[in-house]
Amino acid sequence: MTGEGRTEKQVLEELSDEERALLKRVLQIERAKLHLRAYDPTDDLIAAVKEIIP
Repeated sequence: MTGEGRTEKQVLEELSDEERALLKRVLQIERAKLHLRAYDPTDDLIAAVKEIIP
């Protein structure tokens, strides 16, 4: 997926708007998990994907 020598910034710049939105949502979910001990993100992740890819 990522080529040799590519930086994170280069990878992020190549993302489509939909991919950026999905990444942002996943990061929000991961951040929320830090505050909740028994958090199961499955439903949130599925909902986030469905928002981007109906």
